[in-house]
Amino acid sequence: MKKNTHNALIVFLLGFLPYSLFAQTFFYEDFSFVNNGFTVKHVALGGQSAAEVGKRVDDIPDANDSDPVFDENSRPTNRIPQGGPRVQKAISFKNTSGSNPNFTNHAIEAWAMMTTQDLSNKNAPKVSFWTEQRYVKGGGATLSIWVSEDYTEGDAPSTATWTDETANITGSIATSDEAPQTYVSGELDLSSYTSSTVTVAFKVVTDNTPYDADNTHGAFYISDVRFDATPQDVADGVIDSNVSATDQPNVFISPYASLDEGNFSNTSKWDNIFSTETSVPRLEANTLIPIYEGYQFEVLGVYNPILVTEMTYLFANGTSNNGAPGESEWIVQGSNDNSNWDNLSESFGMFSSNSAPQNTGTISLTTSQPYRYYRFVLAKAWTPNSTFTALQKLDFTVDSQTLSVKETSLDTSFTIFPNPSNSKIHINVNASDVEVQNVSLISIDGKEVYQNSNSNSIDVSSFAKGLYILKIVSNEGIVTHKKVMIK
Repeated sequence: MKKNTHNALIVFLLGFLPYSLFAQTFFYEDFSFVNNGFTVKHVALGGQSAAEVGKRVDDIPDANDSDPVFDENSRPTNRIPQGGPRVQKAISFKNTSGSNPNFTNHAIEAWAMMTTQDLSNKNAPKVSFWTEQRYVKGGGATLSIWVSEDYTEGDAPSTATWTDETANITGSIATSDEAPQTYVSGELDLSSYTSSTVTVAFKVVTDNTPYDADNTHGAFYISDVRFDATPQDVADGVIDSNVSATDQPNVFISPYASLDEGNFSNTSKWDNIFSTETSVPRLEANTLIPIYEGYQFEVLGVYNPILVTEMTYLFANGTSNNGAPGESEWIVQGSNDNSNWDNLSESFGMFSSNSAPQNTGTISLTTSQPYRYYRFVLAKAWTPNSTFTALQKLDFTVDSQTLSVKETSLDTSFTIFPNPSNSKIHINVNASDVEVQNVSLISIDGKEVYQNSNSNSIDVSSFAKGLYILKIVSNEGIVTHKKVMIK
């Protein structure tokens, strides 16, 4: 590995860990399409071909040409937020032209303008990037990063006010005479712009001083520009009408069917479950509704998973004389991957009749773990005979204090050794009243590479070198995280 010792790499990665592993990416530029994610503005070319200034190229960061080492699995599969498959490119700003002995340095000013971003609802937003210099020597060529709050997309850079933020970069940006042919990583904290819509731009400026062995302006490369925000914690208290106790809006995205929307009618009204409106999606009458069909709620990505301790519901027409007769039976479940679901309550019945068609109740959930997905679903298949069988309203009570106290205690209950390791990682339980329910190992890009129950050791000899998070779930459902290094 170039330059870095393992210790230096560990320090670097630990510093970036909360940002890289738990951050929410809201914009990722693969430089595959000009004017659809980025634009290049030529202010001056000084005789250089415009095609060489902001040219899309295939020389992108990989594990062999980066310092610190670039994790090639960290790139998203699809473009964000545009969607569609990622087609990875970099952009090159080439200054020098000609052929030996007639190389020429040109006086260039060019800007790479990223798509304008609305940061008004982003918590601790940051932009990260990878840059490289190729044969840039002497002081006549610079790459810098600028931010504007009043730039209009498509206009010339001179029409806006810009702030040079280069000095505030954490990490590096490609610089003349340093790290040639090596991609370096940098990031910029945009927190001071959170009340604004901002444009981030990279500015290349070079002069036309005579070319010689110590004064060659070469090219700058820019790749993998990513905007991330740190998800917020939802305040403790009741989430009423999808607003937290401290007025955080839209805690959940629009509800949806847990299995198949075809089991519902009136499906344009999902958001009404958060309001006092009684027109909501309804279970299809005279149809056998399968087990685990019901109403699913997903925490919006700008928030962390939440620990719900109670749900208060308003349900209409929960009994039937058709098919599977009697009251419907329901259960609340939670998940963090929308695939594996934990039961968070006992099953409960909906007692209602023609004289009292609405049923109201409060469910206490049996968990101390936060979840991103919750669902209110049938505990067994059931056939409604009413055309108005529906969950009309659902409120949530959040209580993170239950988790924080127990997790702090749990964190000291385990010892991990050896760390770093290239063979096995052992987990020693220090507390007699704690049992391991589940152990998983998560890579730096958030992928689960190992999962098992009641593990006291993990063979890591086949895993790629680098930093990982060891996630331990106790018998009470409390989660703790440990940083481990595989060498």
